[in-house]
Amino acid sequence: MLKILISILIKIKNFLLNILYNTPRILFINFYKYCVVKIRVFDPKKIPKDSSAIFAFNHTTGADPIIVLGALKRKIYFLADSDRFRSRFTDFFFRKFTNSIPLFKKEFTKNIKSFKEIFDISKNKKIFFGIFPEGELRKNGKFGKFRDGAAYLSYKTKLPIIPVYIHNIHKGPNPNTWCGKNPICEGIYSLFSNAFRKINVFIGQPINPIAEEIYKDFKELTDKKSYKKLIEKLTSRLESEFLQLKEEAENLASIKKQQTLINTDLKYSKSKISKTAAFKNSNKSLIGLDKNKHFKDFEDDEDDQDLQTQLETNGHIGDLSS
Repeated sequence: MLKILISILIKIKNFLLNILYNTPRILFINFYKYCVVKIRVFDPKKIPKDSSAIFAFNHTTGADPIIVLGALKRKIYFLADSDRFRSRFTDFFFRKFTNSIPLFKKEFTKNIKSFKEIFDISKNKKIFFGIFPEGELRKNGKFGKFRDGAAYLSYKTKLPIIPVYIHNIHKGPNPNTWCGKNPICEGIYSLFSNAFRKINVFIGQPINPIAEEIYKDFKELTDKKSYKKLIEKLTSRLESEFLQLKEEAENLASIKKQQTLINTDLKYSKSKISKTAAFKNSNKSLIGLDKNKHFKDFEDDEDDQDLQTQLETNGHIGDLSS
């Protein structure tokens, strides 16, 4: 009886803590999405509604997780570099407010705990993981070397990988400055620098190793060489999908730029035509006024002649002369 009571109290505690941690995050993400930036999502139907998946994102700034959370409207567990969990504050912040799980590049034994947490979460339905295959921020507009983390996670969890390309995002602070090197400062700076910016998020074609029968190409998965080739093939496929998404984004940006130039030219032409028409109308009005004036002067001359004739007839000219 006591054990049941304790388990109920633990569940209530966890429920209240989830509300405490989730509410500020949800409020901030929605405020940032609807009041600070403009986010447009392309092909959102490619995201499964009733099943889990792994999102793979290009990584430009520390603001990327906030932007994709607002764009995709999903609860996402991010796999992040362990460097971001150094202090107690950052560990608490990234774990509780961004649902991040640390991955260790050097201390591989520590990843056992992280992967156990990942696999426990993946047992639930409609769970989404978020991973940055490049493993670091890339501010030069080019992709870095894709690492095998997303492919490995897909292989272990049997979940499809969905590439997501973030386009037209401000790159944030210079990576060589103190702010650019500090994860918290870089993230906050990037959030503010993207204010009122139009950001496009492109959803790529899901890569499902099981549905596409990629596994069948490697029958003996117990063999290390086969396993390695499988992971490399998944990573290569993911990289090619990102290249296609980038090309699609740049083509769209080019078309929009051309449309803007055409619209500007049309506005300028219309403005020029309207000014020319107004100038012609004003000239016509002036000519009309001049004609009326001459006609009036002519009428005035005729009136003067009539007056002079009447005065001469009535003998008033002499009186006026004297």
